[in-house]
Amino acid sequence: MEQLPQSTLPILTIRDSVLFPGAYMRIAVGRESSLRLVQDSLWDAFHRSLDSAQIKPVLLGVFTEHGLKENHTLGQVGTVARIIQLQRSRSNQTFDYSMLIQALARVSIVEVTQTDPFLEATVQLEKDTFDGKTKVPLQQLISQVSSGLSLGKSMQLIAPRVQNDPNIASKLSVWLDMLAAHIQASAAEKQMVLNAINVIHRLELLWAMLQHHKGKGAGQRLTIKPQPMTAAAALRDTDDNAKANDDDDDVRSLEKKILALKPHLSDETFHMAIREHRRLKRMNANQPEHHVILTYLEFFCALPWANADTDAESISSSPSPSSLDLSAVQAQLNKDHYGMQKVKSRLVEYMAVRNLTMHNPKTRTKGLILCLVGPPGVGKTSLAQSIATATNRTLQRLALGGVSDESEIRGHRKTYIGAMPGNVLVALQRAGVSNPLIVLDEIDKLGVKGHSANNAVAHALLEVLDPHQNDSFKDHYLNVPFDLSRVMFVATANSLDTIPRPLLDRMEIVHIEGYTTVEKLAIAEQYIVPRQVTDHGLTAAPLEFTTEALEYVISHYTREAGVRDLQRKIGSICRHVAVQVVNGQPPVEVISVEMVQDVLGQETVRNDVALRAGVPGVSTGLAWSSAGGSILFVEASAVTSTSSRDASAPLPIQLTLTGTLGECMKESAQLAVTWLKVHLPALHPVDFTAVSEFHVHFPEGATPKDGPSAGVAIVCALVSVVTQLVVPVDLAMTGEITLRGVVLPVGGITQKVHAAARAGISRVLLPLANRKDGDSVHASVPSVELIYVQTIADVLQIVFGLPTHSKDDAKIVTSSSSTSSSPRRTSRL
Repeated sequence: MEQLPQSTLPILTIRDSVLFPGAYMRIAVGRESSLRLVQDSLWDAFHRSLDSAQIKPVLLGVFTEHGLKENHTLGQVGTVARIIQLQRSRSNQTFDYSMLIQALARVSIVEVTQTDPFLEATVQLEKDTFDGKTKVPLQQLISQVSSGLSLGKSMQLIAPRVQNDPNIASKLSVWLDMLAAHIQASAAEKQMVLNAINVIHRLELLWAMLQHHKGKGAGQRLTIKPQPMTAAAALRDTDDNAKANDDDDDVRSLEKKILALKPHLSDETFHMAIREHRRLKRMNANQPEHHVILTYLEFFCALPWANADTDAESISSSPSPSSLDLSAVQAQLNKDHYGMQKVKSRLVEYMAVRNLTMHNPKTRTKGLILCLVGPPGVGKTSLAQSIATATNRTLQRLALGGVSDESEIRGHRKTYIGAMPGNVLVALQRAGVSNPLIVLDEIDKLGVKGHSANNAVAHALLEVLDPHQNDSFKDHYLNVPFDLSRVMFVATANSLDTIPRPLLDRMEIVHIEGYTTVEKLAIAEQYIVPRQVTDHGLTAAPLEFTTEALEYVISHYTREAGVRDLQRKIGSICRHVAVQVVNGQPPVEVISVEMVQDVLGQETVRNDVALRAGVPGVSTGLAWSSAGGSILFVEASAVTSTSSRDASAPLPIQLTLTGTLGECMKESAQLAVTWLKVHLPALHPVDFTAVSEFHVHFPEGATPKDGPSAGVAIVCALVSVVTQLVVPVDLAMTGEITLRGVVLPVGGITQKVHAAARAGISRVLLPLANRKDGDSVHASVPSVELIYVQTIADVLQIVFGLPTHSKDDAKIVTSSSSTSSSPRRTSRL
């Protein structure tokens, strides 16, 4: 270092070591003052220098402490050093720092400018002096020092030659500092060498130290400790040493952890862990398998072999029937969710049974597997969170959507490169307890339906969910049994169709239906609005939504089974008000319908039933999918032939179907046309001789459609177009048809009825065989009248007023009537 003007530098003090110019040193920062030095002064400066276009070294002064910690003094001379590497790692709740520095030149303290929280001082550069006067020839003295030390070949080769060398002073200074940095001597002796500004004095000190140690050691040479000579080597060597020390500490720590776990492990598991630990101790840290075994044992010890949520265990296992406060559990569920009485009742029942049986090993209830099924946005995952809170369990979530690899569940065998444990055990490790609540989210979306990989994942989940197997679940990575019986599993799904049957049999299905408008209004008032107002920082100026405004948002801007879109719309209004508050405008305190229209703009939901129905050839059907129920329009047209023909020979009627239909739906349309040609003339005068083609279209052609439940709606659309009778706009229908005109039961009744209610439909035709489903949903949607039919003739009588073949054959039943064979209508419930 050529020059260093007087400048103020942070001072780092070290003990039991002296840093010489040109040497490298890795320092683990531990003392409070040193930590403050790094955090307050060096960390940001070092990383700013790395990010700048022109890298400027970050400098600090390094001085050695001498004497006791309570009464220490700093060396007369220290060094100015630059930071080469500065790292930090998290340890518990704090950071550990380490840095690699290189000393550049000698400096001395001119004035101490700061002592708290760390030392700071003005330093000046101490340049080498050289007078060349020695008691013996200089070259002879150099040779004596060189021969008196056990120098490596590299140091012997670079010993300076005095003759004809104009740079002997600088070369000799570097050589002496290098020797002093690596000889085995006390810190006080090395400090004397560092204090020697005169190079010749420094050489004589080293020679005197050599003679002193030779006298004490009976003529033995003073040895040199092998040390790295370059920055790259210093980095590599110090990192390796630190790693070796860390590994030794880890190995000793693992042994203590394994012994502490012994009371909670089976003999087989404990002996396996000890065996692996012994292998680890015998291995060199540089062997690849050393890291594999170390990682394995760290994961093994991190698993909750003994830990459990004590509150959950005490609730579940107390022998006293009165120890469980079911009202508190019910209150927690009611606090977090509106409605869902069936789900809440089932959970309370489970908690009661578990409380009565957990203390008895013979009747102990093992891990409960609930499967919450419903459309998106109805609160399946958040309900699982409420269950965890009500049962005092730690919550962990496993996203199964798209998982097609068995190893995601069971893990990889640890012999593979990059092997990892399965997600089930990883969730337990994260939870830190053996009895958490694990949410198996989107269990219906495992890989690809019918794919062999999907079957493998399902089979892996069987072992996890089966109460008779999961007390000895064996992860491929862990390779020893682990008890999952205390885990409470809750799965979520949008549809049951894609869940493999064996997996479905292990779960208890709890359906969560879509919300009605009344329920959405209550959820918005009690949950969504308060939460959105708080999340958007509007608590200072209370913001209220009128009931009319919320109803307007629900009916004109959302059409969904859940409440996610409703939450987004209310959030948009809150953001609009937040902008007004920040801009200093008078904030709106009450959100009205007019305010909703101004913020949300044009209505996105219109009454399609009133717009599309009400003309011949259009009927309203009902459909459902994993996203919930919806209305489905069926449009039919009859194409007549204008060519001359023989009236006694009717033309064959072609059928054209459009709207992205599946095979099952196409077959339903073919059945409808055949039934129409055979049976309709007996019910109503109709002439098919002029009809050459029927065209049946299902709007929203980009959406794939399939299933048999549109059969009744197709028949009504075709009858409407040939008779020019109009299907009432307040009527929707669903049901499968047969060639004989029987209406068969279909699925998704609950979702379909809810969809009809959202669309403003007041009457729904359902198959008589679905009466049980209809009666169960009617209480939640009393505004919809449910009419049950058994044949197509019954349907046509209700829709168009057409007569049936025989009054004795009619099976028309409403939601409040008996199953009498005589057709009758009752008032709306």
